Amino acid sequence: MDTRMPLSGTNATAATAADLSARAHNTLDTAVDKATPAVNRMVDKAHATIDRVAAAATPAAEAVQSAVQKTSDQSARLMESCANSVRAQPLAAIGIAAAVGYLAGRLMR
Repeated sequence: MDTRMPLSGTNATAATAADLSARAHNTLDTAVDKATPAVNRMVDKAHATIDRVAAAATPAAEAVQSAVQKTSDQSARLMESCANSVRAQPLAAIGIAAAVGYLAGRLMR
């Protein structure tokens, strides 16, 4: 018993497979062609949104940077002022530190 397909049947099957493959490719290409404009619109909108967010974030970042710089400057001035006070009156500074430490210890109990 010969189980091989006749030559003409094999050619027909190959032709059908090739035809199905070509139709699948065409269907896919059509779907991509139809989806491309929508995808491009979404990408354009995403870019525009990113640009708006960046434009809005820039002034906020600059304001934060300015506040940090101002706080740093004030902290440095306060530290220098305290250091000058301690240098001018070291015994009073030690007394005040001891009193604050005593009061803090009493409050922590």
